[in-house]
Amino acid sequence: MPPLTKDAIADVLESIARLLELKGENPFKIRAYTNAARAVETYPGDVPGMARSGRLEEISGIGKAIAEKISTLVTTGELKFYNELKAEFPPELFELFELPGVGAKKIKTLHEVLGIASVEELEAACLDGRIAKLAGFGPKTAANISAAIAARQKNAGSFRLGDVAAEAERIAADLRAHPDVIQVCVAGSYRRRKEIVHDLDFIASTKKPETVTQFFVEHGSVESVLAQGATKSSVRLHGGVQADLRVVTDAQFPYALNYFTGSKEHNIEMRSRALKRGWTLNEYRLEPVVKTKAKNPKPPPPIHDESDLYRAFGLDYVEPELRENLGEFAAAEKHELPELVKLENLRGTFHNHTVASDGRCTLEQMAEGAMELGLEYLGIADHSKSSFQAHGLTADQLLLQCEEIKELNRTFDGFRL
Repeated sequence: MPPLTKDAIADVLESIARLLELKGENPFKIRAYTNAARAVETYPGDVPGMARSGRLEEISGIGKAIAEKISTLVTTGELKFYNELKAEFPPELFELFELPGVGAKKIKTLHEVLGIASVEELEAACLDGRIAKLAGFGPKTAANISAAIAARQKNAGSFRLGDVAAEAERIAADLRAHPDVIQVCVAGSYRRRKEIVHDLDFIASTKKPETVTQFFVEHGSVESVLAQGATKSSVRLHGGVQADLRVVTDAQFPYALNYFTGSKEHNIEMRSRALKRGWTLNEYRLEPVVKTKAKNPKPPPPIHDESDLYRAFGLDYVEPELRENLGEFAAAEKHELPELVKLENLRGTFHNHTVASDGRCTLEQMAEGAMELGLEYLGIADHSKSSFQAHGLTADQLLLQCEEIKELNRTFDGFRL
């Protein structure tokens, strides 16, 4: 199994805090694990390395007891304390945390008073009126929970790009570092940067497909293996999203990457343009058609990457974000494709939280991080007092924060909070 990442360690600590809250444990103990999870996530160094060398207590927010548990987790791959906590509750109970507005305290009450242990049981309790009659809930809460369940069912199998990006990039990086992998890329709607993705498609070229496939299905992000074959494997990741890996030869990689990036409409037009030239295009190759209606067909040129493939059709390279067959082909023929916004074009961002509410860094740390990224401004948008569960700011706290921002701005040159 690949070594645990600091994100995976933080996830375990967050889960322990959640489980302790379900048990009704001491709030200070719960907060200790929550703070440790944040400390791990935000620490810029090698957390697993710190664990192996016994230096975790050097990280602010991690005490001796939690440091020992992290070290055990890193060195053995599991933690008895965590496993025993999980065993005290039905596994379906944790699906309730995915519902907006249903926190640990509510879930604890639902489980202890009504014996609810799944989303299905919660939905039934909303429909038969038990939730509305439950102390601390009421008809409005029952209606909100019903709406959240309906939204969850409607969007089942749908994931926001930002929610799967970290895991997708981590798996891609681990595959890229594998000695038997030549090239790798995340394709599909993820590569086209759609706001909602339904699964993740990894394309890897290799001379040893068996070893790469085995590495993929045993990756630390994998929760369960759905299928494992010679060239395609499917898994379910811990975050719930399905991930597929297709292994190809290096010569097949440009075709596979283009085909599995999509969209379907874009691919249809690509194949149509190939046929007009007397060629056939699929996910493995571009080759002449044996019997063709094309006049004086020429053999297809050598294809080393996607740029070569588009060039073979007389087109400029089409960025994945534009591949929807919504005018990109005509623009590519006329050399009129738009220039996409790049990371270096970003001057600042407005929606950011600090430790004043539910963020993980101070104003100073946020400003330093933004300047390191080359940004010119950063907007602070901490929660207001109405979001009490997120430690929202009172009016007085907000005024104090405004004064702190003014003071900091006096020290900056070419940057503004």
